[in-house]
Amino acid sequence: MKRALLSMLAALLAAPTLAQARVRPHSAGGYSVQIENASGQVLPTYFHHGQTFVLGDYGQRYQLRVRNHTGQRVEAVVTVDGRDAVSGAVGDYRNQRGYIVPPYGSVVVDGFRQSHQSVAAFRFTSPGDSYSARRGTPQNVGVVGVAVFREKTHRPVPLARPQPTPRPWYGRAEERSLDDLAGAGAEAEAAPAAPKASADASRAKRRAPMADRYAPRQNNLGTQYGESRHSPVVEVPFVRRDTHHPDRVLAVYYDNAEGLAARGIVVYPTYYSGTPDPFPAERQFAPPPP
Repeated sequence: MKRALLSMLAALLAAPTLAQARVRPHSAGGYSVQIENASGQVLPTYFHHGQTFVLGDYGQRYQLRVRNHTGQRVEAVVTVDGRDAVSGAVGDYRNQRGYIVPPYGSVVVDGFRQSHQSVAAFRFTSPGDSYSARRGTPQNVGVVGVAVFREKTHRPVPLARPQPTPRPWYGRAEERSLDDLAGAGAEAEAAPAAPKASADASRAKRRAPMADRYAPRQNNLGTQYGESRHSPVVEVPFVRRDTHHPDRVLAVYYDNAEGLAARGIVVYPTYYSGTPDPFPAERQFAPPPP
């Protein structure tokens, strides 16, 4: 039986108010993740080319909030810079356990777990000083990941229903059975397999330069294995509906202002209207600097 973690603090915060899986933005399929400061305020967040980026500052402590907008509890396996937030090992949602997020609730993950009672706080730091880099995986610095697993439920066995009498096929398309149409569709999809593979390869080649722009090695920030903080949890039973395939994989990328600007993200926009005014305010004398 799979065992997961349930944060005692999260039980209060989570009251209703809240092949390889495809990586989604910070919110998809009824689940979301956001990066907050130590006071619980969401850090400046930007959406760029289908991805989510967050602005961080060196030395700043932060926490992650995973929200479940569905009516069924889920398990959230969390990684920071490619390192599992519970075990510290290289992120592997198939074999790592996560945090339980209740229905219409949320859970706060505030550090790399040290024990059932404490975590090492998440703090932005230089990439070389990051926990991931110091453990030999600097290439993964700059991203937060969440793999969401739904819980296996026991459903009653449905009653047997009489099978419909098959209809004869007289050659007209509108008289063909669903099975015939499904078979025809499968054959049609099988025929162009080779050209499709070629098209996918061409598309991947065109997108390669764009992917390089978001490579984690360009990050100016990483996440530190910070000071110990009290963060109690207990273990509870949880059986995944699918052990190896999460229902959603979410990702949030982060960097400082210079790193985001290098990606083409306008961090500090300037708002103005009309013609610029050379004397926007009248003052009798020049005051001293602050």
